Amino acid sequence: MIESFKYLAHHIRTCGENSIRVISEDVDDYVDQLHGEYNTFLEQTKHIFPHSKDWEFLDRWKTLKVEEMKLKWVEENRIMHPDDRMKICGVLDAVDILKEGAGRVSFSASVTDDDGKVWKIVANMRELPILKHTYIIIGVIQEHSILGEVIEVYKMIPRVSVQEERGNNHDSGDNRAITN
Repeated sequence: MIESFKYLAHHIRTCGENSIRVISEDVDDYVDQLHGEYNTFLEQTKHIFPHSKDWEFLDRWKTLKVEEMKLKWVEENRIMHPDDRMKICGVLDAVDILKEGAGRVSFSASVTDDDGKVWKIVANMRELPILKHTYIIIGVIQEHSILGEVIEVYKMIPRVSVQEERGNNHDSGDNRAITN
């Protein structure tokens, strides 16, 4: 079920919602079509799943029974300060890599929100976000020993503009950049 969900999410992200289709079981080459697409998906996404926090979690708690593991999953993924959570929407201005390794990158960044306020954020993700793109950022304000007040990011979701949804985005280049 997880693989099927990942396949659908990857397909939507890479191809768009309009490209979702159903392969009919009534056609002669149904199995070939299905297996071919799925094998291509596995190859294209092999860098994502092995570094997943899910695998880390399962490996760390492999001795627990299923019910105990479910409780541990909730405990470890609970946001500890629900009253301190905040959400901002803004454009990513600059990124500084703090640490790289094991398929993840820790970074600090500056984000200018919709009201023009500049925020400092820190995050740990599989890949760097794209500069000059708009994101919805959910996190908690923390005091960082070097950076001062920052938002520790729990989720950073790309925010698609109406123009991008319609396919009118003429900037086809990858604008990822790193400042040091």
